[in-house]
Amino acid sequence: MNINAIGNVFAGAQKAAKANEPKEEKFSNLLSDAIDSIEETEAQSDAASAALLTGESDDVHSALIASQKAEIAVSYAVQIRNKMIEAYNDIMNMQV
Repeated sequence: MNINAIGNVFAGAQKAAKANEPKEEKFSNLLSDAIDSIEETEAQSDAASAALLTGESDDVHSALIASQKAEIAVSYAVQIRNKMIEAYNDIMNMQV
């Protein structure tokens, strides 16, 4: 009876479990990625509007959709900012 073989299976299972664990991301990295995404959406909107205005594109629908996506992204970011400020104020007003 070889017990070492069971140990190797257990070690392999631990490695597989560690590979499936989510990586820890810093909050600042998440915010930075979100801001980058918003900036990218705004750039796409600006490019679509510029292409429409210069006559490079005649697709009004795409320009309007890109504009609405950018507007929604900024609105969403403002709401998140407002909630964060509200939470910060709630924490600061707590009595110790």
